[in-house]
Amino acid sequence: MRPKFIVYCLAAICLAFGFKGLNLTEDINRTLAENARQSESSIMEIGMCFDWYGVIIVDSVVKTSHGQITATEMVEILQEESGYKDEYLKGYKKDITPNEVEYADFVFKQEEKISAYVNELIDWGDTNDIESIKASIPRMYEMTDPTIEAINNIMDTKMYYNEEQSKVLHGKIKTFSDFMILAIVLSVVMSICASFSKRCR
Repeated sequence: MRPKFIVYCLAAICLAFGFKGLNLTEDINRTLAENARQSESSIMEIGMCFDWYGVIIVDSVVKTSHGQITATEMVEILQEESGYKDEYLKGYKKDITPNEVEYADFVFKQEEKISAYVNELIDWGDTNDIESIKASIPRMYEMTDPTIEAINNIMDTKMYYNEEQSKVLHGKIKTFSDFMILAIVLSVVMSICASFSKRCR
């Protein structure tokens, strides 16, 4: 086997190894960035909306109905927290994965109904209409309970999505590891062949 041919082969192996490594590095960075975005979306965006639908609205209405807070305080809470909720939903829209589209669509449809209900609560609060607030509690739960369930499904879906992405990434790392072993073995074999070739001459 000619030394020049061996050198060319080793160079080709090194190039292939380098390109494979660069591609893997890009995949790792892309997957880590995507997983980080989905985690942030789950915790800081749609996760915070869970608090709005499941805690803030319910807590404010129930406490107002039982005289634990005033109607004015309820209005202040709802108006302030509603602004935060709008920001969270806007941020969440950028990171919807294919498997959660159905749940996301449901949440946005529910948001329209709940937003209209919150406006009613504010109107009742402004006029101190405690009876209307109290009477609306069953309707409130009919809207908030399925919305909370959908948000739970979204967060679960994001968790499974990150797990699947990690599995794909680990598979690519395993493939690269196998490729690296093969390249090393091939390089050793060709080096031995080159050594024997020189001795024979």
